[in-house]
Amino acid sequence: MDEKQKRKFKTFQRKVRKRYPKAKIQRNTDGLFYISSGIGTVVGEELFIPPQTKVYDAWYWASRSCQIEQNFNRTHPMKHEMAIDEKRFDRVSRRNRKKK
Repeated sequence: MDEKQKRKFKTFQRKVRKRYPKAKIQRNTDGLFYISSGIGTVVGEELFIPPQTKVYDAWYWASRSCQIEQNFNRTHPMKHEMAIDEKRFDRVSRRNRKKK
């Protein structure tokens, strides 16, 4: 693995571990690699990403699945929860009380 690939590999690990701090590489009975989230789930399982033959590919697809999941969460129509709306309401009402 050359220096450029090593940097990319570290970047993939950093992206996955930002979301799953206890993430680590696992090997199944077929000899294929996958990333365990450290809390009992497999990273990318909900997106149907299969186990990979190389460690590098497993980290790559795990980082891509984190990115895709983040994009889904960002654009999901049910994203706005009641807590967020309450925070916004409190902020606006506080601002309106100052005007009087």
